[in-house]
Amino acid sequence: MKMFVVLLALLAVVSAEVHQFNIGYVLTMLGMCNCRVFRYRPPLRQRMNAEGKLTEYEKERNELLAKKSLQLASSSSPIIDYEDMAYMVQISMGTPAQNFVLFIDSGSSNLWVPDITCAGGKDATCGSYCKSTPYDACLTFCQEECCTKTVAGAQVLSTTDACQSKHRFNSTQSSTYVTNGQKFDMTYNTGEVKGFFGVDTFCVSFVTKFHRANHHNFQFTNTSVCATGQVFGQATTIGEAFGKQPEDGIIGLGWPALAVNQQIPPLFNLMNQGKLDQPYFVVYLAQIGPTSQINGGAFTVGGLDTTHCESNVDWVPLTTNTFWQFKLSGVSSGSFSQTPTSGWQAAADTAASFIGAPKSVVTSLAKVVGATYVPGTGAFFIDCDAVVPDIVFTINGKTYNMPSTSFVVSAGPGPCMFAFYELTAGGFYPAWMLGPPFMRAYCHVHDMQNARLGLSKVLSH
Repeated sequence: MKMFVVLLALLAVVSAEVHQFNIGYVLTMLGMCNCRVFRYRPPLRQRMNAEGKLTEYEKERNELLAKKSLQLASSSSPIIDYEDMAYMVQISMGTPAQNFVLFIDSGSSNLWVPDITCAGGKDATCGSYCKSTPYDACLTFCQEECCTKTVAGAQVLSTTDACQSKHRFNSTQSSTYVTNGQKFDMTYNTGEVKGFFGVDTFCVSFVTKFHRANHHNFQFTNTSVCATGQVFGQATTIGEAFGKQPEDGIIGLGWPALAVNQQIPPLFNLMNQGKLDQPYFVVYLAQIGPTSQINGGAFTVGGLDTTHCESNVDWVPLTTNTFWQFKLSGVSSGSFSQTPTSGWQAAADTAASFIGAPKSVVTSLAKVVGATYVPGTGAFFIDCDAVVPDIVFTINGKTYNMPSTSFVVSAGPGPCMFAFYELTAGGFYPAWMLGPPFMRAYCHVHDMQNARLGLSKVLSH
């Protein structure tokens, strides 16, 4: 009986453990759980600029968009641009686990990975990003045979097959896989993703840290938090541009209403299945330059991130349960200030590596901070050492200062990039997309139960 009581006491302590994952910028996952899961790869525009190819890239991209606009003229679905994918998390599907590195996107709600049938099965060649990524990080992003300690050792990616360097899901190797039967076709500015839905166990792995009974010593263990019966996409075709990015697929963090076929997103499934202490996930993004990083931030699920974020959380009510969307009342910087009578609709978005805003606002902010638009690049540039005022957002009656360290972004040799772009919104699409530059200043606490977004200042380290 004494042993039984001791075991119960230990289980009570462990059940409230804190998990934390890496992002390549880091995610924290909670049961509670504090885990490193985010991976970071510099956004495509930054890489193209560093290589002196941004003008050429922008020309090709505009030609592609012109074609897509004609194809999608009659579609009511939003077109989401994933050209600047940067933040990734490692997950697994199936039993035994098959591992994938996925781009995290709070602006969509579906989970998909390449299927074994994507481009015929076996991974034969390596992505160009594999040979330009540090060896240790490459082992996470790419197949092991694609990772070498010398540039000459990596193979070259064939431009005809975007699936070739990706990890792919093999349903015949999973004992928990169930067929679904539905097909999907998602269109992005970077191309189309087609395939079918399946059902299996979804897990995120982490290193758990918890107090022993004396509350002074810590114990660490590798474990996972999992949702059973997760519907996910198995892509049989992915757009060519996805082959230029290191992630295998996408994990959507948006609301179920935003998902194709109204599928329940994985984090909502974790909450619904009682796997989380609190109905939160928190995104913290670190300040990192133009290099690939395994540790790029923290993603916390099931509780608050007290390691990277201040304990005080300002809660902002959502205006719709689709995007993590809310009312932005005003913006100012230096001599510029704008506060529309009805404000703007804005969405927190991990996918938009810069901040999207109305053209007139971006032009005015660029003028105040001294950024210059360079025709042909689709981007604004600024002196990396420029001393500029903060950009201040007014949200739910409070002001939030974003320092220049968040919006003056290094892109290799030469001038820095001004982390704003002109966003043309239409239909239900928000007028602002507050991407990672704002998230690097304020942790974002997503409350999946009470439909609200919490903002908490990032701690100085």
